[in-house]
Amino acid sequence: MNLKQTIERSSLATLIGLALHFPVSYWLGTPILTDVIAEWIMARTPSAWAVPLLEAMGAWAKPFAATGGLATLGFLLWLPLLTRRKPLELLGATLLTGAVAWGIEYDSLPGLVSFLLPALAILAWPAKPVPVQNSRREFLTSVAMSSGTVLIAGEAYLRNERLSRSAVSPVPLFRWQLPAERAEWSKGLVRKPITSVKEFYVMSKNTVDPVVDPKTWRLKIKCNDRTIRELSYAELLSLPREERFVTLRCVSNTLKSDLMGTAIWSGIRLEQLVRRSEIPSEAIEMAVIGLDGHGDSVKLDYAFSGEPLFALGMNGDTLNRNHGFPIRMLTPRYYGFKSIKWLDEIRFSTTPYFGTWPKLGFTKEPVIHTASFVDRIQRQGEKATVGGVSFAGVRGIQRVEFRAGNGLWTPAQLEEPLSPYTLTRWRGELIVPAGAELVEVRALDGQGKWQSAVEKPLFPDGVSGPTTKRIPSA
Repeated sequence: MNLKQTIERSSLATLIGLALHFPVSYWLGTPILTDVIAEWIMARTPSAWAVPLLEAMGAWAKPFAATGGLATLGFLLWLPLLTRRKPLELLGATLLTGAVAWGIEYDSLPGLVSFLLPALAILAWPAKPVPVQNSRREFLTSVAMSSGTVLIAGEAYLRNERLSRSAVSPVPLFRWQLPAERAEWSKGLVRKPITSVKEFYVMSKNTVDPVVDPKTWRLKIKCNDRTIRELSYAELLSLPREERFVTLRCVSNTLKSDLMGTAIWSGIRLEQLVRRSEIPSEAIEMAVIGLDGHGDSVKLDYAFSGEPLFALGMNGDTLNRNHGFPIRMLTPRYYGFKSIKWLDEIRFSTTPYFGTWPKLGFTKEPVIHTASFVDRIQRQGEKATVGGVSFAGVRGIQRVEFRAGNGLWTPAQLEEPLSPYTLTRWRGELIVPAGAELVEVRALDGQGKWQSAVEKPLFPDGVSGPTTKRIPSA
């Protein structure tokens, strides 16, 4: 077989393998192999690529990420064909696919077998000699490969839509009202003080996010593998709650992106779920694990400090599916990957727990770096009015300054933050020197440390660096 023929054969084997794998996975309720591969790829895609793709493709971004799983499987079946020896082809395809499944922590043996058996059968089938140039065969192969790609993406999209329709709709949970002066402060220049649920950023590692039935779901509280108790959704709703304004910021932010939002959350503290006296003295961390398998951990003292909140509601209503129904964790001092959604269990561990991102080499203590964002610049001749936000997690912001070009730093007017856990809005005016093209902003956190003036890459603890925005022409 020539190169084209090996690609055709491995592509056909991949499609036939997945044709059995999908129904078997549905029937058994096991993970879909292309989903797990896609999630592994998405977790490692640089934010500078991932964020624009998510913004551009919207609801289709993650379904098309599943086609990366299709391409990966095709490559794993194609590579052994280069040996031109049937036993080595079959052995190599089996070993490569198994090794990748193990490496991405795909733990369903029936799911793996349901893909490999039909795929290997196609590879083992005697290949008939075909002319080197066969335009009809090449056309049919390209149609099959294109159709397979569309079907994989379409399946993920339709599965997500079907699950969305079955998800529980939010209902009113608590009352709140934003003071009128907050809504009017620098309106049109600075973002709204509260981000609507619809506009609040959404990030997850999943091709398709979980949907939870509150009637059967239980929050499990464990010490290592021993269950201390289980709590139903109704039991959680019956507990006294507190409302708290909190800003969340995603670690995937670049210096130019704005994956950040502020909401009023209603939730409960850890001590309402379990007393510290119930936890063995040798426990060192609290791990929080979601139904999607994403988890992370915090030190025990921080867990019981009162700062983390287990949120049941957002902006007056119960959580929706995108934001972690039925309950999620909020950790205001850390980047968003520690604020786990769709909680399945709280586990007190006597050994260090490494969640999704720490396994990739990210820090276990992702404290939010001081950052600013310019929302808008309004220019009139030589004068410009600038508005934006700064955030330093729970350290707060005590001062913001900005300048045009290399001009003098000008202090901004700060609005009192909604809580110790939220961003600070600011505004100010300046004179634009001749030739100045950028406005630069810097913020001083509550501990007296300025926002970094030197860009540092995202890995392993979040990007930091200067904030700039181009000045509109006069």
